Amino acid sequence: MKKLYIVFILIFVLFGCSNEAKDPTAEASMEQTVTEESLSLEEQISKVMSENKLRDKEIIDYDLKDDFIYVIFKNKHGSNSHNPDLVILKNNNGKLEWIAGPKDRTTSMSLEHIEALVFGRDDGPSVTIIMPEEDASDTKIKEVKVLGESTKAVTYVKHIMEGFSKQYMYWIAYTEEAPTHEDFEVIMQ
Repeated sequence: MKKLYIVFILIFVLFGCSNEAKDPTAEASMEQTVTEESLSLEEQISKVMSENKLRDKEIIDYDLKDDFIYVIFKNKHGSNSHNPDLVILKNNNGKLEWIAGPKDRTTSMSLEHIEALVFGRDDGPSVTIIMPEEDASDTKIKEVKVLGESTKAVTYVKHIMEGFSKQYMYWIAYTEEAPTHEDFEVIMQ
């Protein structure tokens, strides 16, 4: 029994100390995978946005739908520097891939009380971001419906200085088809 134990330990030590060459590219790939896996989802999103010329954009919100991540971030539209905009990413086995961004917007509309940014998609739902024409604190909009469906209301606050902040508001809709002017219903308070 003692000999069997010694043989087992000897084999274990010999295999453990083998002089097998290591592949440096495999190690680098493994390190990159570990690094990407150690990043939070928001850090991964920021990294992909930076790679696509949207560096240092403040992420307001994101929604996960199937394999897609719909990222809402602050972007400058004309003179207003706090309008939301959209990036669409796809989760492909844990690696985020760029699908669409602000330049892929299919339509912008001005309607009574609102403005809408429409991202028509063939490979997923169309996404519509709806913003009030007036300041969020002055808006009398209670709800917005697109194609008869209620939208998700999002409010975010920008802290300007101690004791002073500004509130921003928008609505987002995910629909099977891209809406037209007639597909919006604004419900006032």
